Amino acid sequence: MTLFMKLLTFLGFFFLSCSAIYAQDIDERLLSRYSQEELHKLIESDIDQYNLLEYALDNALYVANYDGAKGGDFKLISVNVESLPTFLDLNLHITDQNQYYKIEGKDKLLVVKSTSVLMYEMKK
Repeated sequence: MTLFMKLLTFLGFFFLSCSAIYAQDIDERLLSRYSQEELHKLIESDIDQYNLLEYALDNALYVANYDGAKGGDFKLISVNVESLPTFLDLNLHITDQNQYYKIEGKDKLLVVKSTSVLMYEMKK
């Protein structure tokens, strides 16, 4: 095989692999916070982090009962407990600790799961 043919074959595989990376479907809900370029870079450099964000869109939030007599000083948040939005819709971030918000007008808390909780769930 000539040098030209080897180079041509290499370039073909290179462009094919690049297109495969960019062909991965991006969850469009992530575009409310991240640019398409940022998401593609994240997919290339840290696919686990991208998968975590994608998983968190549907699984990061839950509602828990709250008895005010137990105390606690929580930030208030307004949310429909019947139809939870995503953490992005509420302008919240996934951090290394669970986050708790008192839902206005309800005896309930909105819980934002931590990175480690979400990763644990993903491994199940």
